[in-house]
Amino acid sequence: MLVMGDFFGTGIIVADFKQDGMTAWAKERLKILVKPAYRAKVQREPAEKKSTTVWPQDALPALQDCFDCTQWSIFREAATSGDFIDLQEYTEAVVGFISKCVDDVTEVKTVKTRATRKPWLTGEVCSLLKTRDFAFKAGDAAYREARNNLKKGIREAKRQYGRNLEKNFEDTRDIRRLWQGFQTVTGYKHTAKTAQCNNPSLPDDLNRFYSRFEDTNIRRAQRLTPASTEQVLQLSAECVRRTFSRINPRKASGPDNVLGRVLKSCADELKDVFTDIFNISLSQAVLPTCFKSATIVPVPKNSTPHCLNDYRPVALTSVAMKCFERLVKDHITSLLPASMDHLQFAYRTNRSTEDAISTLLHLTLTHLEDKNTYARILLVDFSSAFNTILPQQLVEKMKLLGVGTNTCNWVLDFLTERKQTVKVNSRTSNTITTWIKVILLTLSEYFKTPAGWITVIPIWAETDFQIS
Repeated sequence: MLVMGDFFGTGIIVADFKQDGMTAWAKERLKILVKPAYRAKVQREPAEKKSTTVWPQDALPALQDCFDCTQWSIFREAATSGDFIDLQEYTEAVVGFISKCVDDVTEVKTVKTRATRKPWLTGEVCSLLKTRDFAFKAGDAAYREARNNLKKGIREAKRQYGRNLEKNFEDTRDIRRLWQGFQTVTGYKHTAKTAQCNNPSLPDDLNRFYSRFEDTNIRRAQRLTPASTEQVLQLSAECVRRTFSRINPRKASGPDNVLGRVLKSCADELKDVFTDIFNISLSQAVLPTCFKSATIVPVPKNSTPHCLNDYRPVALTSVAMKCFERLVKDHITSLLPASMDHLQFAYRTNRSTEDAISTLLHLTLTHLEDKNTYARILLVDFSSAFNTILPQQLVEKMKLLGVGTNTCNWVLDFLTERKQTVKVNSRTSNTITTWIKVILLTLSEYFKTPAGWITVIPIWAETDFQIS
């Protein structure tokens, strides 16, 4: 006779054998372990260890005090030789000092996470749990009190977790928090797509693939000769402060490791030194290498990528450089003629794709209201249009539109001699220097914002894509 089942809730399948004619000792039930019928989730999914940077409560005030007391002129004097200022040395010294200060006030901790960890389990509850376990092992008389404190702590943690969850639905204008609340309530967990680096040569192959447009650029860039009386663009410290204060602190930093959180919180303390760096860059019409470097993280377009084109490039660039680009962009767009085509919707204030679709439908349906009429619509998509821009031709068109020669040379330097590397998990490719800014997709642009260059696209769209 064979009896199998989950006895006493142990999750063990047991086989019992009984047979007549067996000896007395063999007639006893013989239990044979076949296999476990159930394995707990905590056993199926081992704990994961993650390294995270912890910001203490006094970290940002300490940074503000540190930057406020810093004599930034020392870095400028160290990079000055006669009347010439080495912008590369000046910028690297400032950026390195900021990164060192951030490392001094932050802590790197290794956190162990388990699949069965409850969302309301806080550090205070974990402390009470350890106190309860210690009192139980020691046989202390305070065990009952520790157990009661643990129960009270769990109840309070659950109430606080519920209150925090309800706060996600208080402000209907905050779409991010609304979706976070919905995902938490429904138990939805987004699985981020990451590239699998089974092939050691994949990062280098992707880096060469992303820079393939260099082969079609046979015209090398040459700087324009500015007039001696031409006025150079200068930025004010207040403009830099306002741009820093609008930084999204959630965005990732670039190769320079200067966090947007630091620039936003310490905008008042860092505005003067970065204004000086930006103005020197504009006067010399050059950019430091750390502002033109990019780390590219490929994101698979589908679950099973088969070729290099199935990886979407996401470039991590300097946050400070993005702010610099926006300031220059505002200056360039202010010089554009007022005769811009009213049917151009890209890269214009208060214009979007929805406006273009609505205008197209309105014009088409208005035309079709007449009898015996029809409409033909031609949709054109340029393959890698922005990647194949010739920098020399671009700055020449900018010059015709009235943009200063020094600003044109700055844009030319911005688009050329850019260093890029591709990082797939822990593997990093060799550095490639390109003469065209071939990677357009930054992290901010990847998450549902317009793709393209912040600085030069309005000019290029105005001169090459006027469609009536």
